Amino acid sequence: MLIKTITCHNVYNYGASLQAYALMKFLEQNGHNVEIIDYRPDYLSKRYNLFRLVPSGTIYNLYRKIPFLKPLWAVLQNRKDLKFWGRKRKFDNFTKRFLKLTSRTYRTTEDFKNSPISANLFIAGSDQIWNTNCPNGLDENFYCSFSKDPIKNISYAASFATTSIADSHINFVKSHLNNFRSISVREKTGVDLAGTLGFKATLVADPVFLQPRKYWDNLCYNKHHEKYLLVYDFLNNDDNLRRCALFLAKKYDLKIYSVNDYGEIPFADVNINNAGPIEFVALIKNANYVVSSSFHATAFSVIFKKKFITFPLKNYGNSSRISDFLNIVQIKNRFITSFDELNFDETKIEYEKVEYLLEEYAKKSKEWLLKEISKGM
Repeated sequence: MLIKTITCHNVYNYGASLQAYALMKFLEQNGHNVEIIDYRPDYLSKRYNLFRLVPSGTIYNLYRKIPFLKPLWAVLQNRKDLKFWGRKRKFDNFTKRFLKLTSRTYRTTEDFKNSPISANLFIAGSDQIWNTNCPNGLDENFYCSFSKDPIKNISYAASFATTSIADSHINFVKSHLNNFRSISVREKTGVDLAGTLGFKATLVADPVFLQPRKYWDNLCYNKHHEKYLLVYDFLNNDDNLRRCALFLAKKYDLKIYSVNDYGEIPFADVNINNAGPIEFVALIKNANYVVSSSFHATAFSVIFKKKFITFPLKNYGNSSRISDFLNIVQIKNRFITSFDELNFDETKIEYEKVEYLLEEYAKKSKEWLLKEISKGM
């Protein structure tokens, strides 16, 4: 069967890239021909465009008449971003090497109309494609609007990333969820939210759990010999996370490694600015402890049976995706909102129990997905 998926695969985010890859591989492993729709709307593609901040209607627009000024202005205004350029290359290499994309790149709804896309089945997901606090959650293409036959459309582990939708967005979401014959979501709060909108949704696991630990283990390397605590503070601004990392590093005599998206963390012994998706997985695999505000850092910490503490993303109301998952594997105590909640006599994580619960969760998710695929065969 020809299956095409649509997700936020090209946003230079570790979880986004890894979940896109994991779902694609699972479908291929089950005998299907799979492509990820190469959808790159401008609102998701501007981050690494060095010319994005050149103001119009000002003297700086001289770059349009004097060619050498354009790159000069861009470099000067974005010099802080240049140290992360290696990170961009790693992501681009990952996309080129591991993700099977459609030959056509789509940037707008008009592109889909002008060049219709065909498949036996379309899958929307996973990750925060329906987060209405972001532009993609209000983008009809992430609801498979380019496919007019709902029989061909399902979602897998899509996420609303919130517990409620603004009144002004409800009609949009309801009308576009009608475009699916079956809906599955990644969080229990998503099941509840879909229910309030009048839709039945099934709870399934994030795609990274569709692959066993051995698969991820073989995908990444084992080079670190120094003992370290890994920090992944998505926004680099959480003082509780900082205090926790410093306390635990001192307690266990660990160096602090920080994998960075936007800027370096001053309290880290080692700042890693050029990690791609594979390096991200490897850094978690080889860590002695992980402290983060990331769903996928939490997910891979569990996959690799690590000691970890997770904080909510500061000033964002989307922590349900983490707490819902940790509830399922019965280790919600690893999710705290304040340094003061840290249990200094930390109980050991019973990973034998966690692994069983995770395997059952993944098994039911695989069964649901394969059953839905079989309906279209």
